[in-house]
Amino acid sequence: MILTLAACLLCLGQSIPAGALSQPLPSYEPIHRIDTPHKVVALTFDDGPDPTYTPMILEVLHRNRVPATFFVLGSQADKYPKIMAWIHKAGHEIGNHGYHHNDLNKLTEQEIYEEIKLGEKSILKSTGVLAEYYRPPGGVMTHDVMSAVQSSGYDIIHWSIDPRDWSLARTASHIAKSVKTSISPGDIILFHDGGLNQRQTVAALQELITDLRSQGYRFVTISQLLDESGKK
Repeated sequence: MILTLAACLLCLGQSIPAGALSQPLPSYEPIHRIDTPHKVVALTFDDGPDPTYTPMILEVLHRNRVPATFFVLGSQADKYPKIMAWIHKAGHEIGNHGYHHNDLNKLTEQEIYEEIKLGEKSILKSTGVLAEYYRPPGGVMTHDVMSAVQSSGYDIIHWSIDPRDWSLARTASHIAKSVKTSISPGDIILFHDGGLNQRQTVAALQELITDLRSQGYRFVTISQLLDESGKK
């Protein structure tokens, strides 16, 4: 990841000069999925680490030897550094989800930038990892978000499949079925390991892994997925 001048200034404790977070490059856009003939998909988990559900998910992934990408909140990483270390030691990828789960529509460009850098600092402190990918809370994409993320040096990762596992009305069967009926090579699947009661996500995960593997799918991290398309 290449740090820009603006990023370096904030690391030194300076605010970003007016105009430094200006127009994003025309080619700078979020990645929802990749085009590939290979049956690869990426499992991603947002809003953790959570002391209850993240360990459960990690156990399922370990049992099935499946790598995943966790987009963590800095505020949660600060609370649960041992779980962060577990995620990293298990070989999973760690992405930045900001520090708080704020509504980015209500933040200024400078505030969004600071959220990203605070999240970065928490991840680095607990794992020694400098994250490369950022996922905005709620998937919010505005001019301010894009400018702030670009200036902080991250790629924006969205998703192509959302089984809405955050809804307490969704059972494990609903979650798994919504993924299986729409899956295609190169998809990025959105799950959550924190935020609410994620027991149905945990329950759906084993069924989903088993079924997709039976169809010939292979699970990869975001970095590995981008390697498939040469975007990394």
